[in-house]
Amino acid sequence: MTTPGIADPGRAGERLLELINAQWTTAAIHAGCVLGVPETLARGPVSADTLAAGIDADPSALRRLLRALASLELVIEADDGEFSLTPMGALLQDEAPGSLRPWALLAGGLHWARWGELAQSVRTGHSHRRRLGSDDGFEYLDDDPAIASRFHRSMASMTRLASAPLLAHLDVGAASTLLDVGGGNGELLAALLARHPQPRGVLFDQPHALALAPGLLRHHGVEQRCECIAGSFFDSVPPGADVILMKSILHDWDDPRCGRILANCRAAMSASSRLLVIERVLPERRGTTAADRAASRSDLNMLVSLSGRERTLGEFGAMFDAAGLRLVRHVATGAAFDVIEGRIAVPLPVSD
Repeated sequence: MTTPGIADPGRAGERLLELINAQWTTAAIHAGCVLGVPETLARGPVSADTLAAGIDADPSALRRLLRALASLELVIEADDGEFSLTPMGALLQDEAPGSLRPWALLAGGLHWARWGELAQSVRTGHSHRRRLGSDDGFEYLDDDPAIASRFHRSMASMTRLASAPLLAHLDVGAASTLLDVGGGNGELLAALLARHPQPRGVLFDQPHALALAPGLLRHHGVEQRCECIAGSFFDSVPPGADVILMKSILHDWDDPRCGRILANCRAAMSASSRLLVIERVLPERRGTTAADRAASRSDLNMLVSLSGRERTLGEFGAMFDAAGLRLVRHVATGAAFDVIEGRIAVPLPVSD
C-alpha cells in the first residue's frame, strides 16, 4: 500500500503553500468582475492605462491585477501591452453563454467572510449564521432584492454548467407534468421543457426565487407551458405531477428538515409518481481527484453556510426510507451531480 501525496519534501512544501494561498485567485477574479474588466475587454484589446481610465481605477494597480489574471489564463497580455480576454475569461461576462460571473461575485462577496468561520463551524457543528443567532435558510433574501437576484443568478449559472450531462440522464419525456421543487428561476426546468415538447412544467419556490423566472422561461420559449407557484416546501408541495425534480435542495439542510421536505414530496405523489433528486453523491471514502475536491468544497460550504451537508448514497437511502419513500435507482452521470430516483414505499412506516 502506498502513501498518497508528494514524495519530494521540497515539492510537497511548494504544493502545500499553493493550497494555503489559493484564496488569492477567488479575490482576483472577484475584483476583476466588480471592476467590469471582462465586459470592457470583450469589446476588444486595450491597454491597462486606457482600461483604467474607463473604469476609474489606478493604472499601475490595474496592470498588476490584469497580469495576475493572465497567470490564471483569463486574459492575455500582448507584446504591445494590450490585454484581451481568453475563452475562459469570456465566461466572466454577464451575458455570456455559460457565464460564471454571478458565482464569482458570490464566492468573493457573500461567501468570503463565512469561510473564515469554518473552524468554529467544525467545533460547534453549526453554520456561521446559526452561531450568530439567526436561522439557517434563505429568509435574508426576502429583504434584499439585489442580493436575492445575485444569489439566484449564481445558482442558475451553476445549474447551467451542470445541465448538459444531466439532461441526457433525466428520463422525463413521457411525463405530462414536471414539478421543480425549489427550482429558483427555472433554469433546469426550462432546459428540460425545451428538450421535451410534451410535458408541462410547474416551478415551485419562494417569491424572491421566482422573480427572474418569467424572463428566463421566455428566453427558452417555454413560458406558455410553465406555471410558477410561490410557497415553501417545508409547508407542502403542489400535488399532481408525474415527476418531481429537486436539484441541490437536500444538501442545504440537516436530516430533520430534509425529512420534512421528502415527506411533503411523498404526500404530493401518486403511486406512479417519480421523485428525481439531483445531488452530489459522496463516496464512502474520499479520494484526491478533482471531483473529490469539488465535493469536499461543497460539503464544507454547506457546513459553514447552512448547517447542511453532502451525503453518501446510503445516507440518501436512509432519508428516503424514513420519509416513506424507496430509493429505486441511482444514475451516476459522470459529472458533478447524480440522479437518485425515489418512489412511494407502501405501506408508510409507522411513526413512534
